[in-house]
Amino acid sequence: MIHNPIVKPNILVISNYNDPVNPIRPEAEIFIGLAALKFNITVITPTQGEYPAKLASAGCEIIDYLPKNKFDKKAIELIKETIQRKNIQVVHAFNSKAIANASWALWNNKKVKLVTYRGYTGNIKWYDPTNYLSFLNPRVDYMVCLAESVREMYLKSGVSKTKAITINKGHKRSWYDHIEPAKLDEFNFNEGAVVCSFVANFRTKMKGVNYLIDAVSKIQKDYNIYFLMIGEGLNTDEVIASISDLGLQDRFRFTGFRKDASNLVKACDISISASIYGEATQKAMIEAMYLGNAVIMTDISGNRGMIENNVSGIIVPPKNASKLYEAITRLSESPELRNKLAKGSLERVSTHLSNDRTVKEYAAFYERISI
Repeated sequence: MIHNPIVKPNILVISNYNDPVNPIRPEAEIFIGLAALKFNITVITPTQGEYPAKLASAGCEIIDYLPKNKFDKKAIELIKETIQRKNIQVVHAFNSKAIANASWALWNNKKVKLVTYRGYTGNIKWYDPTNYLSFLNPRVDYMVCLAESVREMYLKSGVSKTKAITINKGHKRSWYDHIEPAKLDEFNFNEGAVVCSFVANFRTKMKGVNYLIDAVSKIQKDYNIYFLMIGEGLNTDEVIASISDLGLQDRFRFTGFRKDASNLVKACDISISASIYGEATQKAMIEAMYLGNAVIMTDISGNRGMIENNVSGIIVPPKNASKLYEAITRLSESPELRNKLAKGSLERVSTHLSNDRTVKEYAAFYERISI
């Protein structure tokens, strides 16, 4: 029997790679990896950032444009022209404006597959008519979801199981090997202290900050342990009032936005996610695992599969300050356990959340849907 070789489809990507490097790197590196596998990749993006040049060096054609709204006539015509000129089989749109304009461009062209992307949960409801211009657009063929929690959200909105698929955005260990731990002198920690990092921006309720505070209130006063709260919008009036009411001012340090956030995390001993809902795969926790920290995560759908309990981290129930307290004290009391779990977390993230794995899964997905 003669088997026909798999033909790699021509891909048109519509995204914005003009953002700061760290947030867009996991996505952009997917297409650099696919180009290395001889996929023909064309990317519509603004070209001022670092990654458009890297994509071009990898062999991708870069078209300098960013859709201005959800009905951008120039974008629609540009997409149509590129599809015809490059014989595109798959269009992958990574944001709402890209999805809407790609949908208009492909409305009467059913031969080309339209794929979307969703990296977080929330804000997609079947009864919201605005979603049918983008994420729930009937022209969309497939939705790539960052985590199973995102896929579950689509299914609840009536999307077919065959249309929504989960592919994580993996990282590379080499992105973190050069990062040196920051000096923490500015925070006036006691000598020999165990320092826990908590990285987030705003959304303190969803991130479970109140449960973290409750957990910390249970720690004995003579424990030499501190909590470094890294990110914008964490020191809300409500949070500060709770900390003050419980007499925990000396336990917490709030950094605000920091360009050296990764260096701060690298200098910590433990990294914590206390989220109670709404997460996809958390980039902050992936980074903490690559940076060699022991990690504690809540058992919510967006975190599931990231670690194995007591092997590559500790999993605690959401909204359970007592269990979170137990995990924190257990790790703070045992450098040996911290080292063991840090080693396990690095091994876990390097295999299950690697860029190489993501590239392979995207390649298989594109080949499957274009047959």
